[in-house]
Amino acid sequence: PQKHIEITGIPCYNRLNKVEFVGVVKFMNQKVKKIIFLFISLIFSVPAYIILHEAGHSLVAILCGAKITKFSIFEAYMNYDGGVFTKTSLSLFNIAGMLLPVLLSIAYMMFYRSTSVNQFYRIFSFIALVMPIGAIGSWIFVPILYLFDMAPAEDDVSKFIVSSGIAPWIVVLGAITLLVSCVFFAWKKKIVQNYWSAVTFEV
Repeated sequence: PQKHIEITGIPCYNRLNKVEFVGVVKFMNQKVKKIIFLFISLIFSVPAYIILHEAGHSLVAILCGAKITKFSIFEAYMNYDGGVFTKTSLSLFNIAGMLLPVLLSIAYMMFYRSTSVNQFYRIFSFIALVMPIGAIGSWIFVPILYLFDMAPAEDDVSKFIVSSGIAPWIVVLGAITLLVSCVFFAWKKKIVQNYWSAVTFEV
């Protein structure tokens, strides 16, 4: 209940409710700002990942003497003409779509500033790393599907297994090792903790 106070004959109300209202407004403004930060991070990260994924394929194709005939961000697709591919280079071509974004993510984590309290930096860094690191998961699940003849034939992972001749279970172990290493590195650099602090309004 509000406290009614008489001051020099003029009625006024306790300022507590006004203070609480201002606090709620500030809280809502912070929430909206962080939602915007998340949205901007996603808008940038998704196409950036697609570009890097297809760039990985394109780079290997070019090194093998091929000509890139199509590179589409919206279709998440690239195509090439010509080139001379060996068993090794074809395997590298198939894995490069995952490998290039992951390697750049690791490089980004190396230079990550864990002491920064900038909310956008914390949120963006986490979101930008989720897609390339999360993409490693397909290199765990697709080989398992491959063992049961259920893997999509046109998937990069399936093509890699066919071109390299590496046993699917070895691909699974390698992908798990890479995924765990990336997550551990992100945790050690406090990328996960800083993101959580930012979205839970602790900073």
